[in-house]
Amino acid sequence: MDEHNKVRVTMNQQSNYNKKHDLENFLTPKNKQHSYSLTFRGRSMFGKMVKPILLAVLLGGIFGAGLIYFFSDLTPDAVPVTSVDDDEEVQDQTNDEVRTGELKLPGNTFEVIQFGLFSTEENANDLNETLLIPNSIPAVVQEQSGQFFVISHVITSEIEKESITNFLESKGLVYMTDFFYKKWNYSTSTVAVSDEEKNWLNEGLTILNEYSNSANNRNWMNQTQEWLNDTKESYQNNDHINNMRENLTNFQNTTNENIQQFHERNTLLNLYLFFANLN
Repeated sequence: MDEHNKVRVTMNQQSNYNKKHDLENFLTPKNKQHSYSLTFRGRSMFGKMVKPILLAVLLGGIFGAGLIYFFSDLTPDAVPVTSVDDDEEVQDQTNDEVRTGELKLPGNTFEVIQFGLFSTEENANDLNETLLIPNSIPAVVQEQSGQFFVISHVITSEIEKESITNFLESKGLVYMTDFFYKKWNYSTSTVAVSDEEKNWLNEGLTILNEYSNSANNRNWMNQTQEWLNDTKESYQNNDHINNMRENLTNFQNTTNENIQQFHERNTLLNLYLFFANLN
């Protein structure tokens, strides 16, 4: 009896083990042998990679050949090379060649109205802007020996001083306080000029010398205007040239005889100062 039960227990244990073994086999993944092959959707990966590479090489060769052909004509002669030093040297030589002539300028002495004398140009301009311009009196700020003079109106005779004094006092200016008469002079000098400049400057000197001999000062102003219309490039920005232009314009635009005379004589003054300051 005991032997029989023992045999049954043993058989039941083996049966349970076999069932467990079958379940483990079912739940445990089976190891598969992987086969690595250079294929993609049944096609060789090697063949798929070679074609783009060959195409890129072909296109690169064509493009490179085109660039070589395009730039093959760029020789050193086709590329301009500019030397700054060479250009400056040529410019200096040109300037030396242009101003090879000389012009002798005569000295002169004349009398003017002086409104002020200042140590700075700013103060001189301030007097001009606050006292003279509001009264339509043209003037020039002229530097001499480090000082700045406010002057106007070349005096051609002693007789006219009385009428000028009366006119200025009618504007509220006081003789010997706000203005007085002063001699102005400059010495003979020689300047280097080009042939073209020399001809133009000589014409200006002729106009300057003809002023006192002019029977009709309006004609003299017209002559001066024509001369200024032909101003050479090197003098276009000259202050005295610009002052003459302004006085000529104002002369035409006013009917007051006293103011006209101031613009006329200030044109003459700037013409004197233009030649006095040439260098």
